[in-house]
Amino acid sequence: MYDYLIIGNGIAGLSATEEIRKKDADATILIVSNEKSSTYWRTRLSHLISQDFDKDDLFVKKQPWYDERKIDERLECFVKKIDTDKNVAILCDGEKIEYGKVLLATGARPFVPPITNIESKGVFAIRTIDDLMDFKDYVADKNKVIVIGGGILGLEAAYSALLLEKDVTVIESFDYLLSRQLDKDLSEKLEKTLNDMGIKTYTGKFTEEIIEENGIAKGIKLSDGTEIPADAIMVQAGIRSNIDLAKNSGLEVDRGVLVDDGLKTEYDNVYAAGDCAQIGDFTIGLWTSSQEMGKIAGNNMAGDSQMYEKPKPFSTLTIGDIKIFSAGLNSSEGIEEIREEKDGNIYKLFKLNDDYVGGILWGDIKYQNDVKDIVFNGKNLEDTKLGEIFA
Repeated sequence: MYDYLIIGNGIAGLSATEEIRKKDADATILIVSNEKSSTYWRTRLSHLISQDFDKDDLFVKKQPWYDERKIDERLECFVKKIDTDKNVAILCDGEKIEYGKVLLATGARPFVPPITNIESKGVFAIRTIDDLMDFKDYVADKNKVIVIGGGILGLEAAYSALLLEKDVTVIESFDYLLSRQLDKDLSEKLEKTLNDMGIKTYTGKFTEEIIEENGIAKGIKLSDGTEIPADAIMVQAGIRSNIDLAKNSGLEVDRGVLVDDGLKTEYDNVYAAGDCAQIGDFTIGLWTSSQEMGKIAGNNMAGDSQMYEKPKPFSTLTIGDIKIFSAGLNSSEGIEEIREEKDGNIYKLFKLNDDYVGGILWGDIKYQNDVKDIVFNGKNLEDTKLGEIFA
């Protein structure tokens, strides 16, 4: 019998565990995860494609942390089902664990588009340390790498492959790169900068087929018939929530596990947080959001009554000499752009009616907190240091 059962050891599960222990010093806690290791910095995986590293340096908390707090871990094991009537979790080996309260923090998996021959050898989607090591081993003696997906993770992965002195091509189905973060003007500038660095790009192109020989990927075919040779292909096309456990257990699901603003499911002692959770009509899929959700879920499981607020969207891309920060909206009907340039840096703010609704910084991103204050908190531009740029 465990007072608290945490299913999943991503940042949401770990954050919940940490908060529970702060509020409840004597409770018994068990983390169950199908990962081989304790919680690690998943956000660093794309950067590590080009680096040698010690796995111990990836852990968010090193092992003494768990022992000192009397937190039990069951790794390389998954929960098949939770019986919400009996408060019992059934593990992969058939063992039954009785719990007082349970958190589903099952995370997400890479979204792999339904591309012909996508199962070919040499096609990768990096989500775990094992995925990363498999890719690094495979491309060690290879040259041409294609990345399907021109979002932040895709571009980070492409740059890391470039640092390995690979011939890198990025395929993006949208008309321009980082379509959620950038306006078309700066996206085109980004694309040219990447091209100058040696990363080839195709935008507005759909991958129709993986070209293969004897089950091994040899390139891709685009929907317009263009064929591009490759020795390895990485798919970075987003994620999908892991909801199979919730479905098998009779919990309400949509794209994610349905929870209220306190991250509780329809059962008083069953919670969900992180990439697998859906509040209202949205799932998030961001590390910082999962961390915050885990903290709130953990506190609430331990007797608090905190509410989770939908996060404000902002993003940062730093690869090589490219530094970009983006917050809020930059493309919508009626939006007015305010732009300044200084020493090769670009500063943009976007107004809708009389309100600032978005901002982008190119090069000099030290004003990102000012942008967030202006866009999200309604602070006057003149009352920030960024105001000096626009004066």
